[in-house]
Amino acid sequence: MTMEIEIISRENIKPSSPTPLYLRTFKFSLLDQIIPSYFQPVVLFFLPDSAASSDATGFLSQRTLVLKKSLSLILTRFYPFAGIIGDSFSVDCNDGGVPFAVAKVKGQLSDFLKNPDLDLVQNFLPNELSWTPPGTNVLKIQASHFDCGGMVIGLTGSHVVAGGITICSFLKAWAATAAGALTFIEEQCPNYIAQSLFPPNDKIPEESYLFSNFHPFLMTGNCVLKRYVFDSSAISTLKAKSPGSRVQVMTAFIWKCFMAACAAANNLPSLMVHAVDLRSRAVPPFSKNCFGNFLWIAAAAAESMNHTDHDQANLVTKVRESIRRIDGNFVKRMQGDEGLIGYIKNLEETRALIPGEANCLNFSSWCNFAVYDIDFGWGKPIWVANSVSTDSCNSPKLNDVMFLDTRDGKGMEVYVTIEEQYAAAFDKIEELRSFISINPSPLEFQYL
Repeated sequence: MTMEIEIISRENIKPSSPTPLYLRTFKFSLLDQIIPSYFQPVVLFFLPDSAASSDATGFLSQRTLVLKKSLSLILTRFYPFAGIIGDSFSVDCNDGGVPFAVAKVKGQLSDFLKNPDLDLVQNFLPNELSWTPPGTNVLKIQASHFDCGGMVIGLTGSHVVAGGITICSFLKAWAATAAGALTFIEEQCPNYIAQSLFPPNDKIPEESYLFSNFHPFLMTGNCVLKRYVFDSSAISTLKAKSPGSRVQVMTAFIWKCFMAACAAANNLPSLMVHAVDLRSRAVPPFSKNCFGNFLWIAAAAAESMNHTDHDQANLVTKVRESIRRIDGNFVKRMQGDEGLIGYIKNLEETRALIPGEANCLNFSSWCNFAVYDIDFGWGKPIWVANSVSTDSCNSPKLNDVMFLDTRDGKGMEVYVTIEEQYAAAFDKIEELRSFISINPSPLEFQYL
């Protein structure tokens, strides 16, 4: 499938009122400092409604104005998003604004969704998914209009400034502003307490950054993006075999498949690393509206040729125990003026779980983020994607898995970015194929 897409306008959307001088420098927290500086994407697809049928061009122009005006308003609450990356420790909240591109796409959105081409989804994003050096805008947005009146909103945000929970809170607050849902706006707006909870420290050597410990497992070269959908019955079957939470069970199952795919290539151990949100691990829990990154990595290893390690129930236990280690005491150690000492202790504990050489698979989850509740006033999205294919994988990265809810909240979309040498074997695993639909249409798949 080909796509004709043309950028027809670009402008910077600035906050509707200036950021006070005392907020012009947004300091990173200790937990922000240890996050790699790259863009994370999210793409929302909205079908046309009856109001767009008579004059799609004029109707979409009006909706674009609503998007821009509401964005300007909500940026006063999410003011770091209107700035640029300053240095390794801050955002320059200069009110330069969010680059906002408007694109025109020839054709019907429904035609694209009938057979979604993952290689083309990146065309709905305002920039390539690259690193975010100093001087880079924190947030970028693109609104793409189809001839039929359908719209796609693509967003990329710098991960060093905000994680997925904050990005989703922003999208919900922006949508609520556009729709005039004032109460909901207040529920989504952020607090900025991360820096006081986890004071930044300029004495952390780069080799002590959390993600620096995974450099030996980075891969370069060709990779393949796969999208698999598990419906609720498939997940229930897997949970019956090895009880655990939905994410734990799915992590163990995909990890097991990855080990099987790697077995033909080498006999290395397998390393599972999973992003864990610290907001819910703290005692008492932090508000989900805390702006920034509240992230740590759970790790577990398995011997690749050990039959016991390959057992699904055993892998679920490994995943569960790796996450359970990150408890209230673990979080508390990193707080306050002595947080760096606690951080180093936590890092040493995590390092002890990592083998010297392994096939590594990295997991993240956006499940229960309620992305399908995002409504700008013209209905909820028909599809949300937060992983995109790239033209090349020359930039070092881990083999990666991203979980996302299906529209009904009961199934799960699983995006797997995997080295090309393992991709064919992964796709042919019979147990995997018995549970999945491979890149189904969001229009036709039964969970809709």
